[in-house]
Amino acid sequence: MKIKNLAILLLAGLLAGCGSTADDEKAAKGDIYTEVGTYPIVKEGETDSFTLFAALRPSVTSYNSDKNLFTRYLEDLTGVDLEFTNSVQADFRQKLNVMMISGEYTDVILSAFYGPSELLLYGQQGLFIPLNDLIDQYAPNIKKALDENPLIKDAFTSDDGNMYSIPRIGKTKGTEYSHKMWINHVWLDNLGLEVPKTTEEFYQVLKAFKEQDANGNGDPDDEIPFSGSPTAWNADPTLFLLNAFIPISSYSFLNLDENKQIYQIRVTDEYKNYLKYMRKLYAEELLDPMVFTQTNQEYLKLFAAQDGFGTVGATTAGSVTTFAHTTDYETWGQYSQIAPLEGPDGLISAARAVDFGSDGLVITNKCDNPEVVLRVFDYMYTQEGVVKMSFGEVGDGRLGAAPEGSVNYLGEPVEYVRLGVDHSTDACWNRIGPDYQGSDFEMLFGINVGDLPDVDQLLYLSSVNDYAPVAQDVETIIPPLAFTTDESRTITDLQLSLNTYFDESELAFITGKKDIDKDWDAYLKQAEVLGLSQYLEVQQTAYDRKYGNK
Repeated sequence: MKIKNLAILLLAGLLAGCGSTADDEKAAKGDIYTEVGTYPIVKEGETDSFTLFAALRPSVTSYNSDKNLFTRYLEDLTGVDLEFTNSVQADFRQKLNVMMISGEYTDVILSAFYGPSELLLYGQQGLFIPLNDLIDQYAPNIKKALDENPLIKDAFTSDDGNMYSIPRIGKTKGTEYSHKMWINHVWLDNLGLEVPKTTEEFYQVLKAFKEQDANGNGDPDDEIPFSGSPTAWNADPTLFLLNAFIPISSYSFLNLDENKQIYQIRVTDEYKNYLKYMRKLYAEELLDPMVFTQTNQEYLKLFAAQDGFGTVGATTAGSVTTFAHTTDYETWGQYSQIAPLEGPDGLISAARAVDFGSDGLVITNKCDNPEVVLRVFDYMYTQEGVVKMSFGEVGDGRLGAAPEGSVNYLGEPVEYVRLGVDHSTDACWNRIGPDYQGSDFEMLFGINVGDLPDVDQLLYLSSVNDYAPVAQDVETIIPPLAFTTDESRTITDLQLSLNTYFDESELAFITGKKDIDKDWDAYLKQAEVLGLSQYLEVQQTAYDRKYGNK
């Protein structure tokens, strides 16, 4: 017994000694750092480093400082060496999975775009460390950005109260409101028509396009009044037109009602009315039947002028570059964006992709200096930092000095102009990892001056003036949710069958293979058979778990 007790005492002494040594080493290492909020991060004559894994962005062949100018600048600024493992985008997820399974992962992983469920799972397993206290202590710019964006802060706070990822914050207005309608204004002028403002007026315009030789080539039968594509960027007309009947976001067909209960849009009366409207367009040959199947290339070819005459009257798309090449002004110059249409019940609404942030950075349990990681990336939450990281230095990368008289989208003077992504290689990171592009970020840069209108300016002005004022209320949009392992299995099992059924039924209703009135009850009944109520219950449970008391 005495020998056993002696062994225990010796082991305790050894463990105490190890802990003391580790604490002493950490305390000693702490002496190499400068005051938080200042650069460099390490004192003169000292060094520090951490490892990172990231996918290569366009115009980037390496993030390591021997090639990448921004990494070299950042290492000089902070005094910290960044040791990257680079991956081409196509292999990134597979390599990341292998790293995580083998346990041979880096200190930091950039832009893996983990969802809430994965972040919570890896966090609770101890693979990703909590960042709340680190942000409060070592990252004043990140803390300020999160405080200014409570929706994103909430979205990135897991159900256990921890943040396991630093989000990328900020998107352009053109991407936030990207479900736009474009109409051929040359055809409107040819027929003496006004820009439609309601779904009924839009229907009448499409009828005129079909029946009155809108392109003026003498052939009244070669016009396609309304087309689109399921694969080109937001060229599927569903979300634009459905918003005239019921608000819907860019994320899913699920909404929150006034009591914070989740419901499926595609079993509502409003959706049924939308289907009837689309059925009318299809039955009268105003809607291109290829809208459900044509590829990007087929869609682009459709818009190419035939002997100088256009063939399409209207389309939905995220930009003119969705249906025409940027330099093909002869084609896209015929089209103008129109505002969201007023529906039969007076609703005017626009789909929006609310910025809930995206996973920019996680710190793994391999990292022994997470406070240094936070201080390095805190720089990306300054205007100087995000500009240099995204575009590089003026003259070296995708950023140029603005010529005298240059103005932004609102006509205000600017210092910079953005250059094309292929203008340089390895001058910057081209926006990888966490950063903060504030609400005025787009105003830092001058519009493109030349013979053609600036497409990004067109998108910005239309988004701000026409779409943002009527966009769906964020209180009715479901934020990203975290599911338990069992909930995730249920969601995965049910979601595929339900979505397939809803998609196939929508096509059948619009094309007339199913009768909307006669077959509606059977449609609802089959959705229940496929597990709709169970699916909504799991979604509601996850929502209530996080937001039920707010």
